[in-house]
Amino acid sequence: MGKISILISVLIILFKLSGFLYGAIPASERAALIALYNSTNGDSWTNNSGWKTPPLDTDGFAMPGTENTWYGIVSGINVTQISLSNNNLSGSIPSTLGNLGSLELLNMCDNQLSGSIPSELGNLNSLWGIFLNTNQLSGSIPSELANISILQDLYLHYNQLSGSIPPELGNVSTLEGLNLSNNQLSGSIPSELGNLSRLDWLSLSGNQLSGSIPSELGNLGRLECLSLAENRLSGSIPPELGNLANLETLWLDRNLLSGSIPPELGNLLNLKQFLLIYNQLGGSIPSSITNLTNLTYAEIGYNALYTNNDTVRTFLDEKFPGWDSTQTIAPANVSASSMSTSSIRVSWTPILYTGDNGGYKVYYSTTSGGPYTYSGITADKLNTYYDVTGLSPGTTYYLVVKTQTDPHHYSYNGVVSEYSEEVSATTTGALGEKDPPFGSFDTPIDGSTVASSIAVTGWALDDTGIDNVKIYRQQ
Repeated sequence: MGKISILISVLIILFKLSGFLYGAIPASERAALIALYNSTNGDSWTNNSGWKTPPLDTDGFAMPGTENTWYGIVSGINVTQISLSNNNLSGSIPSTLGNLGSLELLNMCDNQLSGSIPSELGNLNSLWGIFLNTNQLSGSIPSELANISILQDLYLHYNQLSGSIPPELGNVSTLEGLNLSNNQLSGSIPSELGNLSRLDWLSLSGNQLSGSIPSELGNLGRLECLSLAENRLSGSIPPELGNLANLETLWLDRNLLSGSIPPELGNLLNLKQFLLIYNQLGGSIPSSITNLTNLTYAEIGYNALYTNNDTVRTFLDEKFPGWDSTQTIAPANVSASSMSTSSIRVSWTPILYTGDNGGYKVYYSTTSGGPYTYSGITADKLNTYYDVTGLSPGTTYYLVVKTQTDPHHYSYNGVVSEYSEEVSATTTGALGEKDPPFGSFDTPIDGSTVASSIAVTGWALDDTGIDNVKIYRQQ
């Protein structure tokens, strides 16, 4: 009976130890996990259950073989997942995570991690997902991440990452989601990103990216979301974006984009969200925009866009309510009339968008169609005329007007409209004749009443030999 009791006791002990013995991971991987705990202030995590459950090993952590019971860790014979999102991690990411060669998922988003992203993560060839978004990570994006040949999701948004976007990321053909938004990234968008044929989500918004939008992005046939908003992107919108047949979200707002809206964007029949607000886009809105019948959220204000097409206007009024109330367009009903031998008055009807600082810029030329010479700008967008002065007598001038809106609290862009319709007027007088500086009339030298309403008094003039004098009245 005693031997049986001893045997049973041994079996019980072995059974309890089986949890430790089964699934034991390599010592180097255990060390990497412990380094992660220590470098991210593990004792203050919201949940750190299992990591230090007694009995403890000499390293101060639960016994080897228990790693699969540590909160946030999935392991068998190797560590395969780290899922510690929203768990009050602070401090830095240790480079020893690069020793977890079988790691498939690294998710430490929504914490307070700081410091740089270790380049050693590029050694993790089994990794399909990196989620480090919503932390305080700084430094550059390691180009070594492009070595992860099966990486599908790279989410680094809402950090303080700087430097340029590694063009090497364009070599990760398995990428499906790339979100680098809301960092401090600069430089241009690598054209190599157009090689990511499996990509369905690309967000680079909220950075300091400059240069043009690569036309190669039009190759991303599976793309459903393209967000490039809130950067310093310039140039025109590539018509190739019209090839993105699966696109549902297109955010290009708050940039420095100019030129017209490509009619090819009317091919985006699945588009639901369309933001072009706060750019420098101008010209007539293409009629193809009426193809975008699935739009649920759209903004195109604070540009220089217009339409003379009633069908387009009806569509825009439905999908973009108030779209025309903030467009910096050329004034209508422009006319010109001669004021004197050296001046012409240009008049117009003010545009609808008179708020925010700006004015009407007036140009003139002696040749129809220009080139035009800049004359000046009005004090604001409420003005209805401007006098062009310093002109030659008896000369025909051709005049145009542009509207300008200055940068303001809603937009750091200054926006200038196209030229208005050209108008012309001819200054009075013969060629070479000059106007006196003011209106004039003759009066006798004795200072008697002139006309019916002007009295001339107080001469202080030696009038010897003078028969009459010309008096000038300012107009």
